[in-house]
Amino acid sequence: MTSLILYLDLDGVIQHQDVMWHPRRGIYMSPAAGPDRTLFEWVSYLEEALAQFPAVALVLSSSWCIYPGYGKTLKRFPPALRERFIGGTYHRRIHGADPWAKSAFKSLSRGRQICADVQRRKPTQWLALDDDTEDWPEWALDNLIVCDGATGLSNPQVQGQLRLKLQQASDKFLQAAPPSPG
Repeated sequence: MTSLILYLDLDGVIQHQDVMWHPRRGIYMSPAAGPDRTLFEWVSYLEEALAQFPAVALVLSSSWCIYPGYGKTLKRFPPALRERFIGGTYHRRIHGADPWAKSAFKSLSRGRQICADVQRRKPTQWLALDDDTEDWPEWALDNLIVCDGATGLSNPQVQGQLRLKLQQASDKFLQAAPPSPG
């Protein structure tokens, strides 16, 4: 049985969008975002929303798949969320490790990256939580839950929309599941 997947962006979703990278410092929150901003500051809202949906698997759909990389990124998540991840939209084994392959992947819009992954994984139901709304195929827009990059999951309306869409997708997923032996 294929899974129920939530494609998860990070910047602008579980933290403010103003994230920076430095060769020695690594990934950090830009001072422009404000002194109280931290990486993964809104991850607890995701934990709360997913608590009642144990069938939901996560796929990392973020530039973090490339840097710092999927494995290093997962280490930043709480264990309960970390164990839900089944992969990322970018992986060297699938896309290739050479610079051209990375560049080709990065040139695609987030919507196109996610839709390519959906076509590869073929989940029964899927949703995407993202602040990037550019160049999404029309057929995929109903699956997109849009965040404002400055508020992400801290916005109660986004939390409500996520819970509603998770419930709808979960209901459809359970209807499509074969009956359990009994």
